[in-house]
Amino acid sequence: MIKGSKEELAWLNREAKRHYLLVGIWNSWYHFKRVTTTYQIFSEYVATDFVPELAKANQQFKVLATYEVSNPDIQVVYTGTDRATTTKVLPGDPQMRLKVGLRMRDQAMNTVNVVIYSAVALLGIVIFLILNIDDANQGENAMTIWFFAAVIIGVVVFRLYRAAKQLQDQIVILRRDTENYDGAWMPTMHVFIDPLTTDLDTEALKSLGRWSLVNRTSKGAYWYDLQTLASASDIKASLKPYTTPTTRVSVVSWLGLAPLGWFM
Repeated sequence: MIKGSKEELAWLNREAKRHYLLVGIWNSWYHFKRVTTTYQIFSEYVATDFVPELAKANQQFKVLATYEVSNPDIQVVYTGTDRATTTKVLPGDPQMRLKVGLRMRDQAMNTVNVVIYSAVALLGIVIFLILNIDDANQGENAMTIWFFAAVIIGVVVFRLYRAAKQLQDQIVILRRDTENYDGAWMPTMHVFIDPLTTDLDTEALKSLGRWSLVNRTSKGAYWYDLQTLASASDIKASLKPYTTPTTRVSVVSWLGLAPLGWFM
């Protein structure tokens, strides 16, 4: 989960209702302690220089934990109170959430790479040692240990990759919400619409990505290229308000070809 996101905040508040209070965060690890009162948790993005002042200024809200982000230079500050409050729990700024999510995804992928390289080196050394064991029984035991170690490492890598994938899914949503695609690799989807009475209003659909008109036929068929992170089903759903029930919309991935009959 992206630090400071509404999904994370909802989860932390569910745990707080069960009397498990957040007391610390290290990377993707959350530390809780059992308490007797029910807390309401809040999170906000704060410039690192202002975090000490925030801790001093808050009387009703106790600073429970912080998560530092180096780029941009901010901290996600988690506060909580066990007093009755009418303060609404709102997610942080989407642009800032996107930056935090990108940073977390990069850290997660770097961790995956380090684990994979370290595991390959370690398992290679173990295999070398096994091949130099003269005792057959010791060799079998060593191979069993190597096998279980490989399985454990595989599970760890899978969980780390899954966490990075979940972050990427949230990042895609934030990019669409903010229309911020800076630095993103976006595959080109080929969108074929037949028929259309006029050019598609791509400005109204810019949240999907970057549109470009490739070709149109005399019969009213249009071919657009769309650089996007959206799926084919998302694209078709977004185009429904701009088409009629009889309009045929085909979305072909960047590896695909034009629908049969396009050039006819």
